[in-house]
Amino acid sequence: MKRFFVTSVLLLMAATISLPASAQKRAKQIEQLTQMVEALTAKVDSLQREVDNRVPVSKPIDPEWEKWQDVRYNYGFNTAHQPIFNTVDGVLESTVMLSVRGGRGRWNNQGRPTSAFVDGGHLFEGWNGTETCRLTMLIGKYAPDLACIQVYSPKGLYRDVRHFGWVKIGSDEKNQGVDFGRYWAKTFVPFSLAALNKTPEGIHYENCQLESVGVPVGTLYYDTTVGKVRCYTNEGWRYLSFE
Repeated sequence: MKRFFVTSVLLLMAATISLPASAQKRAKQIEQLTQMVEALTAKVDSLQREVDNRVPVSKPIDPEWEKWQDVRYNYGFNTAHQPIFNTVDGVLESTVMLSVRGGRGRWNNQGRPTSAFVDGGHLFEGWNGTETCRLTMLIGKYAPDLACIQVYSPKGLYRDVRHFGWVKIGSDEKNQGVDFGRYWAKTFVPFSLAALNKTPEGIHYENCQLESVGVPVGTLYYDTTVGKVRCYTNEGWRYLSFE
């Protein structure tokens, strides 16, 4: 379409310019202009290919964007610093992977003082059909190396208070897999404790929620030396008794 438009305009110019000239001269002018059109068209096509292959898709910062009025869009974003959404009406597919970089997702720490995230933000969000609950993957809320997966609904979408749902892992069938909620986890399958021949002395990295690099209270393992389950309590390691 672009090539046809450019060609038509230049040929029209050629015809207009060469009206007073002889037929032979007009033919030569048209030939020269046609060659110019072909050369320009080739350059335009080359530039278009470069744009398609190299120029990233980007959106501007617009605090007046109409969708910022919707809590599903504005929640956790500083609209004065955040580019507006870029919508693709179709499926995104990659032969390699999808990579999120830059830490500018929802609740990102660059949006302070709005955000309390230490180093990061939301990486992925997937809404249910009625857009009342979303599956969220995030990183860096409390520590750079702490990631979270949750089902969440902002206040006012379908409840008067914000709501956390359940994440089911292992199966999407009822009474299968393991369900994780905000305050509870429910397993529908057997699970195995670590079978060790010596007592754990500590963990290899710090979890900011534990406030310690030592063994957390409540830790369980199966002691293969005596054939019993052991639990770490406030008083130290204790074996569980069985009937």
